[in-house]
Amino acid sequence: MQRRSGSLTVPNDPAGTAFAALFAHSPIDTILTDDWQSAAWRKLAINCAGAVNALTLQPSGIARDAEAAELMRALIRECIAVGRAEGATLPDDLPDSIVEGYRNSPPDSINSIHADRLAGRPTEADARNGVIARLGARHGIDAPLNRMADVVLRKATSR
Repeated sequence: MQRRSGSLTVPNDPAGTAFAALFAHSPIDTILTDDWQSAAWRKLAINCAGAVNALTLQPSGIARDAEAAELMRALIRECIAVGRAEGATLPDDLPDSIVEGYRNSPPDSINSIHADRLAGRPTEADARNGVIARLGARHGIDAPLNRMADVVLRKATSR
């Protein structure tokens, strides 16, 4: 269930400005950024942690469980290592701030990958977790948790 207005972060360039103008009179906030790479990797860090929800079939409240929260942080730490290798600037406290965001959201909130899994649809695990493992391998960085999340989620929804 969507509980708030959406937001989009786009590059601060002519194409991004034109794209943002499309949403000028809508409830969608658009944010222009001069560091698109870092913004994209921050969003990927949030999304990769959502694999815990999809794997456990538990909503955001699962982040209040210490073991689940640590798994989320570990997925995010792998994402940070790969993102930094790709040139993103990501803070060391990102895992804690993302888990805190999950903990502060309504405990029954369901993210899109969890919703897809509940509906029996293919998930976006490759775009959320698989990409971290693949890009990590290119840099000699192992991302075993993201690789596992990708494989298990893809297998769980394949028919």
